[in-house]
Amino acid sequence: MINFPNQQELKTLRAFNELNCVTIYAPFIDPNAATNPNRIELKNLLRETETALRSAHVEPGEIKQTLRPARALLENHEFWPIKHESLALFMHPKLFSYYHIPDHDIPYVLTVGKGFNLKPLIKAAQENKSYFVLALNHNNVQLYKGDHYNLQPVRLKNFPTNMKRSLNIDEYPKASETHNIAPASTGKGSEAYHGQYNVSQTDKVMLLQFFKHIDKRLHAFLRRNQSPLILAGVNYLLPIYRQVNTSEYLLEDNLKGSFERTDLDTIRKRSLALINRGEPV
Repeated sequence: MINFPNQQELKTLRAFNELNCVTIYAPFIDPNAATNPNRIELKNLLRETETALRSAHVEPGEIKQTLRPARALLENHEFWPIKHESLALFMHPKLFSYYHIPDHDIPYVLTVGKGFNLKPLIKAAQENKSYFVLALNHNNVQLYKGDHYNLQPVRLKNFPTNMKRSLNIDEYPKASETHNIAPASTGKGSEAYHGQYNVSQTDKVMLLQFFKHIDKRLHAFLRRNQSPLILAGVNYLLPIYRQVNTSEYLLEDNLKGSFERTDLDTIRKRSLALINRGEPV
């Protein structure tokens, strides 16, 4: 799965200026045989790394300590196979990090020097657009963080997800109504959905209060992350939230519909269509 360093991880990598830091970028190799060429390539690169460290007169114990975490990946069955992902490794006896990054335009790199070579990683991260999706609902509001490759739920402390609990109330107007109809073809009555929400003034007031709690919790969070926020929900909820929104990062376009049972990849693709100003969704 594609993953990039978060802000703190990137800050740590940038600030690490020890001698004999090893940087490896291993572009994805498309398998064409029973063996895994990406695993073999990493194994070969680690051998080259050992040779380079010896040439730099690094002590054998330090070389072993530097390479140990990466060599452990070679035997980690959960780590393989890598699918269409390039690998970036940053190695030193005091620090080890690795990331799966997009496989396009990543060069082969093996460097030993003071600090790490972060340019390919930063370039790939800058090209990847991040965003948040706020899926609105009375009972199960969910915040997601996404980019071009992934979409995952965000767990925020004290984040309101349920209107009754947030407002400390026992009950509120029902979210929909049904009525009996008698189709001409059967003559038998059946239940059908009205297709419109019974928007009572009481429910509007409660939703406004509920969404104010959400906006208050999100305001500083969105300012820190500086990524666009996409609203997702059925039509009647969206304008109510916009009345209380105070974030400059809220997009004008929405994802319309109910997303409680929608898989994350579908939400990701529809969100990217908005972010990239693609076809209307």
